[in-house]
Amino acid sequence: MHAWEGDPMSKQGRKKKRRFLRFLIFVVVCMALFFSSAYVSYTYLTKYGIEYVSKGKIEIPKEEQIEIEIPEGYGTADVAALLEKEGLVEYPWLFRFLSKLNGYDGKYKAGKHIVSKELNYEGLMLVLTSNPVSNPTKDIRIPEGFTVVELIDYLSERGYVDRDKFESLCKTKIKKYKFLENVPDRKYPLEGYLYPDTYKIEVDWTEEEIVDRLLREFDSIFKPEYYERAEELGMTIDEVVTLASIIEMEAKYLTDYEKISSVLHNRLNSRAFPYLQVDVTLQYARIMAGLGRIQILTNKDKEIDSPYNTYTNKGLPPGPICSPRVEAIEAALYPEDTNYFFFFSPPDGTVIYNETLSGHNKDLAAHGMLD
Repeated sequence: MHAWEGDPMSKQGRKKKRRFLRFLIFVVVCMALFFSSAYVSYTYLTKYGIEYVSKGKIEIPKEEQIEIEIPEGYGTADVAALLEKEGLVEYPWLFRFLSKLNGYDGKYKAGKHIVSKELNYEGLMLVLTSNPVSNPTKDIRIPEGFTVVELIDYLSERGYVDRDKFESLCKTKIKKYKFLENVPDRKYPLEGYLYPDTYKIEVDWTEEEIVDRLLREFDSIFKPEYYERAEELGMTIDEVVTLASIIEMEAKYLTDYEKISSVLHNRLNSRAFPYLQVDVTLQYARIMAGLGRIQILTNKDKEIDSPYNTYTNKGLPPGPICSPRVEAIEAALYPEDTNYFFFFSPPDGTVIYNETLSGHNKDLAAHGMLD
């Protein structure tokens, strides 16, 4: 046995040597990682990256522009996943690594950004930590009770749409949405479905985008249970919207919606009174004939030759006569339970209901409205 093998100082020396070697290896690995990451960062700083560093921003050619939107609350990992999904980065882990290394973490800004597939990782980081692009918006109010014809005039006169393009879309049988699948043939298949509300739209929206926005709003308010309720009533969606459009035009106050709906439902289910006999459909008939609305309808108007004349045609007209609000749609689906078959509105906008023709005529005479 050699004397040095049992020497405790020799063992301690060997331990120190191993520790030193491990430390040296650790340092070398760290330096390798540092220089490799620096090399990778430099490699990805090509074309646009160098310009970003020198200028702080770059004008991406229009043909290369891609719009990407970062939602509120997105962190680096979320942004990396989004970029991978959009085909803008191949290695999301590398994006996360470089983002942390280069100090971009926590600086990505929610909103829309214009990027390019030509951008390197550094370029993408610079764009996505800059202020998002701002799209000028404007408010468009779609009034309730408007027909497609009136809406075309309204929007085109204000410069929101091109008249011919918008009208062409309104004549198209769009089947993208469930509620439009079985709309019957008519001049304007979208009549009744361009939901009335105030919308915030971007200034560069096309007519297609505006129409789709109105249809999406209708889709959002027309709940799944409405489809079930229509089936219970033995009505198509188009018939429900047609009935709702009549309610919308006949009622001045929301409190009358369900009562007026009850009158119309009672007549639709009656043999004694098969004609709805509502003046608002005559106004629509006039509009479709190019005559326009008038303040006071006459008996001659009740003779107009149109399928929308509910004095000469039984049941519902061929389609909606305006775009109704959700309150009118709900009233059409859930009428009040009454025995009313008649109603009329004096000049003050109130509505008077009757179960019998004699009672109806008596009230008309009392208000000086009996022909």
